[in-house]
Amino acid sequence: MTDNFYEFFEGVNYASEDQVREYRSIYISYVKPILDFVESPLAFDFGCGRGEWLDMLRELGFRTKGFDIDQGMLNSAQQKGLDVQLGDASEFLKQIPDQSIAVLSAFHVLEHLPFDKIIEFFQQSQRVLIPGGVLIAETPNPENLFVITSNFYLDHTHIRPIPILQMINLARYFGYQKYSIIRLQEEKNLYHKEDITFRDLFYGVSKDYGLIAQNPGGAEGLIQAVDHPLRYETGIGIDDLIKRLDNRMENLAQKVRELSAKIDSEPEDTSQSN
Repeated sequence: MTDNFYEFFEGVNYASEDQVREYRSIYISYVKPILDFVESPLAFDFGCGRGEWLDMLRELGFRTKGFDIDQGMLNSAQQKGLDVQLGDASEFLKQIPDQSIAVLSAFHVLEHLPFDKIIEFFQQSQRVLIPGGVLIAETPNPENLFVITSNFYLDHTHIRPIPILQMINLARYFGYQKYSIIRLQEEKNLYHKEDITFRDLFYGVSKDYGLIAQNPGGAEGLIQAVDHPLRYETGIGIDDLIKRLDNRMENLAQKVRELSAKIDSEPEDTSQSN
């Protein structure tokens, strides 16, 4: 019954393949430079689902491999002719030789894992990635108040949200000296909006975020080639919206004070009508 419910849940809530490809396209600029420095690079997707990302990487010229525990999702990946298998990707990751993978990705997987497994994932990622290889990990953004109070718990297999700072700390602890945080699926009209509302504060912050980290070393020029798209943070964070909302509330309060002072300063009308 639980498996049947989860299949139903995925069918109702999972984005379409076209949507997923659109979402994933933002990561192309981080991995494409590898093709100029590594011959026939291998990409491994941890929890590959229907295989949209692997299919995109294959189109670029990567060799690809993926694992997932959901056969229903894997059926779509297998129909695309992708090299994917049913099983525990974390166990397979332990068997991969050192420095053999150019791109390691995990989209909306880590929030399903207990923390010791997340630690293990980062530890193994640093081991299996080639020097200059790229790690991508995407997860729901707990800065978004609607996500953290409602949407995150729609999926009963979610264990805990991962704060952005915790993801950064994991990357730094395991030796990733270059990394970026990309906030995703924010409300674009908020970039230049000053009259922020409480609705914006609850719903407008980026709904997901991705960590992109590069393993140290690599062929001469590879680090520099990936350097251009790397930025510390992008997208709309909650701190920015809180600051703008505070400014708006203070401006409104100032206008009320000025209006009140103006009213108080006006002479009282003592005339009486006949």
